Amino acid sequence: MTLARPQFVVLDSATLGNVSRDYWAAEKSSRDKARAFLARLQDFGIFVTFTVTHIIELFAHGNEGVVRDRLKFLRTLPLIAWVRPYDDSWFPGGIPDLLRRELHAVVHGAARSWQEIVDTVRPGLWQTGVGSEMFVDNDKFWSTIKSVCDHHHDRQKYIASVGRTDPGHMMDVKLGDAWRLPIRAKEDREAYLHWFAEEMQQELESHGDKRFVGARDAAIAFAKQMHQDIKKIQERGGEPRQQILEFYGIPAESVSAEMTIGEVGELGVYSERLKILSKALRPPADVTMRDVPPETLPSYVLEQRLRSIQRTAQRVSGSDLGDSHMAPLVFYTHGVQVDRRTDEFLNQVRRNEPELVPLMGRFFRCSEYSRIAELFEQ
Repeated sequence: MTLARPQFVVLDSATLGNVSRDYWAAEKSSRDKARAFLARLQDFGIFVTFTVTHIIELFAHGNEGVVRDRLKFLRTLPLIAWVRPYDDSWFPGGIPDLLRRELHAVVHGAARSWQEIVDTVRPGLWQTGVGSEMFVDNDKFWSTIKSVCDHHHDRQKYIASVGRTDPGHMMDVKLGDAWRLPIRAKEDREAYLHWFAEEMQQELESHGDKRFVGARDAAIAFAKQMHQDIKKIQERGGEPRQQILEFYGIPAESVSAEMTIGEVGELGVYSERLKILSKALRPPADVTMRDVPPETLPSYVLEQRLRSIQRTAQRVSGSDLGDSHMAPLVFYTHGVQVDRRTDEFLNQVRRNEPELVPLMGRFFRCSEYSRIAELFEQ
């Protein structure tokens, strides 16, 4: 069979889990349904497209038998594609590889606009093959991978939960107003940090991932880290405001009095991520926010827009982090399957960020997986 045009479609992990369940089901009707679905994907030239986020979500399951069945199922897939790691290693890559490729297009290439970045990155982003090539028959290897996935899955719940907290409700305070607040005396800081940890624990329990455990320990550790950062900033000496910005790698010209504390915090996060990404470029580059401002990389922009909306939810989930990592693939695939919440959030992004719309491909909801192939019939 000759494929007229390959199509890269990102199915969500829940769908892949459901197809695997039916593929090995005792009922013949379920098995036939799953096998017919895979045959239709192949007929339409659809590559089931993976990132490392898929691997984490599929393998971080408490039932070892389910994980084994999923692994065997993935080996049967006739057409697969995966994000090619930036270092060309063997394994599905993820959002860091995508961001690094976009950064490479800017730093070591001639790409300047979002469209130029996407056009530069797309041709080399995907590696293709069959399921048995990627999901090799090696129990020891996959046992190790599962342990790593379990750890990352727990980490996602932690990151999403902590990101939802705002002890003291300072995130929406404008920087100009914050600078006018009196500096807390040293003798009062220990009591404040104790209060901060208690408030953070309450928010983790009220708004964090329901499966997240260890809210108290996480809150205390976060408060201690904040205290250590304050001490390091003080030890630098000089004007406190300038030292705070320099400590977090934020150029003074990047902030204004009208920016909120939350927005400034995002700049600090971006500065740290940019440092990590640029060091791994080939060749390495010493890149700062002055060289590559936060609005430069389209995948980072979409990821951050989506996560800012996710944080407003009454209750967050660790899967939100995975959703924000896979959402930028709308720039590089023929379709990305999303759940109800992410579909709603991405539509908000499209309404609020019209400059992203020309870059965005299709994202879709589909609760019945047997209908997905027809959505992409050529």
